[in-house]
Amino acid sequence: LWLMIHPLTIGKGKKLFNEGTIPAAFTLAENTVTPSGVIFANYKRAGKVVTGTVGP
Repeated sequence: LWLMIHPLTIGKGKKLFNEGTIPAAFTLAENTVTPSGVIFANYKRAGKVVTGTVGP
């Protein structure tokens, strides 16, 4: 999975995944940052999804 991350926010932004998307675990495999701040990030599947809890 390659993502291009731009250093700006416009309105609410676009969702990366639609409703009903099946969760998956990823780990960062490689990345590059351009002089203008754009991040090219390559993620690889990382096996089983691990969840946590929030709150007391």
